[in-house]
Amino acid sequence: MTWYDPNWKQRQAIAIDATGTADSTVTARDSEVSIPADWDLFWDNIRSDFYDVIVVDPRGQLLNFSRAVGADYANRVLTLEIDGYATKGQSVVQIYVYFGNPDQSSDLAVSTTITGALNAFVELARPTAFLVSQPLLRPAVSVPQVAFVKATTDEIDVYFAVNNLFGDRSAKYNNRLLYEGIDYVNVLSLDSSNTNDTGRYDEGQTRFIAGHVRVRAKGGSDNTDYALVCRIYTTETQQIDIRCLIQVRDQLPSS
Repeated sequence: MTWYDPNWKQRQAIAIDATGTADSTVTARDSEVSIPADWDLFWDNIRSDFYDVIVVDPRGQLLNFSRAVGADYANRVLTLEIDGYATKGQSVVQIYVYFGNPDQSSDLAVSTTITGALNAFVELARPTAFLVSQPLLRPAVSVPQVAFVKATTDEIDVYFAVNNLFGDRSAKYNNRLLYEGIDYVNVLSLDSSNTNDTGRYDEGQTRFIAGHVRVRAKGGSDNTDYALVCRIYTTETQQIDIRCLIQVRDQLPSS
């Protein structure tokens, strides 16, 4: 994993929702992301011609992208269209939007033809109470040590800290030590028989947030425990499962 160019000062992860694809192959797929109008860090640090707003993969490679019709700096309107990125199907894929290079005087966007675009998202939230930190410092026990309680009707966002999982460079490249990162993510919810049920999570709500992965847990049967799994595939082909315990309890007064 590398930083695209030292002249770009900022970047933010984009989550491509490929969970609804027909198969799980890595295939060239189009996607598009709308930049939030209330993202001050972005809008206060870009050029008015958008020349410094680019799309880059986790390995530091510039992607083919264009700006959708209607881009408007004054009114904070911008949708980026990503053309034919090699996307892992039935997963949530990470790429980046780079910005903050006032000296970029040429346009790196290209002409694209977008069809069947997957939705992609920039997440501006911060991790909240449901936080799983230091995920690999786990004891040799069979049950996840971090546990959260929810009702059957609750849908909660669990944040998995991932900063300490990835390898760094031994020497800088483009003024950064970054080397490894997230390629894509899958979510599972396992019961005591190790059976997964997609009704207990919403994989399409997975987001990447500054060193964390957000996973949406839902459903489940009352008085039952589940292992919520954030399965990370890295740019260096590691597969890492981070788990927490979801305890489903519909708390009611005794009769």
